[in-house]
Amino acid sequence: MSDAQTVAWHALMELHERLPDSWTLIGGQMVHLHCSERGVAPVRTTDDADALLNVKHRPTILFDFTQGLHDAGFRPTGVTPEGHQHRWVKGEAQIDVLIGDRLGQRGAADRKGITGSTTLGTPGAARVLARSESIEIAVGDRVGHIRRPTLLGALIAKAAAHSVGQDSGRDRHRNDFAVLASLTTAADLRAQSLSRAERRYLANMIEAVDNDAAALETVPGAAVGVRRTATVLTTP
Repeated sequence: MSDAQTVAWHALMELHERLPDSWTLIGGQMVHLHCSERGVAPVRTTDDADALLNVKHRPTILFDFTQGLHDAGFRPTGVTPEGHQHRWVKGEAQIDVLIGDRLGQRGAADRKGITGSTTLGTPGAARVLARSESIEIAVGDRVGHIRRPTLLGALIAKAAAHSVGQDSGRDRHRNDFAVLASLTTAADLRAQSLSRAERRYLANMIEAVDNDAAALETVPGAAVGVRRTATVLTTP
């Protein structure tokens, strides 16, 4: 693990102490964590972390979370053309802060961080947050907790992210999905009910990964894992 990753993880552990719910880890570090839990080396390296905030559960979470980042020494960098400020850095460490995209324009505009700016939205947030849990982790010389989606929740998170057509990282999402699928066991998928949106996200992603030879060839066990993941779509 790089020094930048360690700094980001320690900050997230501190934030969990301060805000034990109302947010969850997503993105590349979520994939790394699931790999670590299963004793598998991640295929893709990444130093940045992503946090998804639950503004419906805690309307002030964007302000509270960014206050925590600021107190940990992170500072915002850059603003999108739409006025969103989602990226926080401390040296080489980077944490992106996201909220759900189903709040509506006015609802999203009402959620602001400590700088007075809004942040980016991402699809599938409600289901990913609902499928999250806190676990104990050890990073460097520190032991703490982090909230992350279950393995099925992580698959849904990646499938939902892939649904954003203008996202330049869709190949990365397919690769990450293949990695997560390769980690699944029957127990991860047994007796799991899905919402209509979750089924749509997963079905579309499975089709996309099936047509991505590079993802299937790069990740050991991906083809079998994707087929196993597809069985959850047949659950009533």
